Amino acid sequence: MNLNKNSLEIIKTSRRGSIGLKVEPNRIALMVPKNMSDETIALFIQNENQWLLQKIAEQKQHMPKQISFISGHELLLFGEKILYKEDHHSDVKKMHTEFSENTLTLFCKQKRKLKDVKLASRKVAVQFFVDQLQLFLDQRFLDLASTIQVSPTVVSIKNYKSRWGSCCSDGRIQFNWRLAMAPKSVVEYVIIHELCHLIHGNHSKEYWQVVAQFCPDYQQQKNWLKKNGATLMSL
Repeated sequence: MNLNKNSLEIIKTSRRGSIGLKVEPNRIALMVPKNMSDETIALFIQNENQWLLQKIAEQKQHMPKQISFISGHELLLFGEKILYKEDHHSDVKKMHTEFSENTLTLFCKQKRKLKDVKLASRKVAVQFFVDQLQLFLDQRFLDLASTIQVSPTVVSIKNYKSRWGSCCSDGRIQFNWRLAMAPKSVVEYVIIHELCHLIHGNHSKEYWQVVAQFCPDYQQQKNWLKKNGATLMSL
């Protein structure tokens, strides 16, 4: 749906009881309750046209810089800035990354020709962050689960577009690979957040009391994600 020159994505979700606007580097989304009809949504946009445009303009003023896998640009690794570089000159058997002196180098010139070099490069670069997050989960996940006294069944890493993690009723827990760019304190908060859903499957007052018990500064970590999350999600 278009709002003047802005492309407005409508997202129906059971996690909202009211309408919310989310402005990110690569999209503008209107979050609405799952049971809201298309007619009601269209009427809201029509009646609140100026308000929506004003809010979009305000949020764009505070838009964080978009980060990308472009050689010479900065990325984050557990909250610390690192330099991303691509090497298109060195011959290698297989495309791969090397991390040294706060520089992540992607060696691209492999012998086998690829149909889509850009897509393959991104896949290899993302895998570096997946591996880093997996190492952190190996170190902290089971310890935190033991402390909270819950028993998750499977933990995995996914390519979520708008969430940091999820917890299923059968004990499966998933995390967004982009968490590898957040500070470790934020990653621990997200781990605790999902593990606590094995006690309370909602976001009730009782749920947040449990989260606070194991992560007293959880609001600070939530604020970091609120401030910087759109930047990470744009990658």
